[in-house]
Amino acid sequence: MKQDLRVIKSRAAIENAFINLVEIKGFQNLSITEIAEKAMVNRNTIYLNYGAKEDILESIIRSSVEKYFGTLGPEYFRSIGLNRRKLEGFYKNLFSVVDENIELYRILLTDQSSSGYLQTELAKLRRAVEALIKPSDKNKIKVSFLVNGVLGIVGSYIKFATGTAEENIRILTDLTLSNLRHISYSR
Repeated sequence: MKQDLRVIKSRAAIENAFINLVEIKGFQNLSITEIAEKAMVNRNTIYLNYGAKEDILESIIRSSVEKYFGTLGPEYFRSIGLNRRKLEGFYKNLFSVVDENIELYRILLTDQSSSGYLQTELAKLRRAVEALIKPSDKNKIKVSFLVNGVLGIVGSYIKFATGTAEENIRILTDLTLSNLRHISYSR
């Protein structure tokens, strides 16, 4: 279904205004009125397109993830497997998403009022990876360790600028390949 150009422009203006204002004021201190003023749209336009500032945040995160990864389902991770080149490609995409809006993610990681949205994305990632493994407590512990380790490294990169993206990609690829060899996969 073709979308009206005015709707596309309004949504882009709203999301850009949201990112800009979150960087200045933080998520908690941001109001729909301020977003509307910055985007030069009516408040009702925001309510019509999103509903609330939480929905704007969710839309931005979802569109970033979909832009670089499509839908992160079991098929996506199955296609990567233990292939170093594909795994590096996955992490390059991940760092592209992060670098595109690094200030926004830095704020989200430090602003307690918005941490639930990142946790939601983490839960989706964990479910997609768990769908590939044989259901056992040991495998779930290993996947949890791996996913939390990846998020810890990416979180450090975002919050503290630890190393370059390329250095982090190499470390994550090595750690992931090492850990994936110990997980039993379902067929």
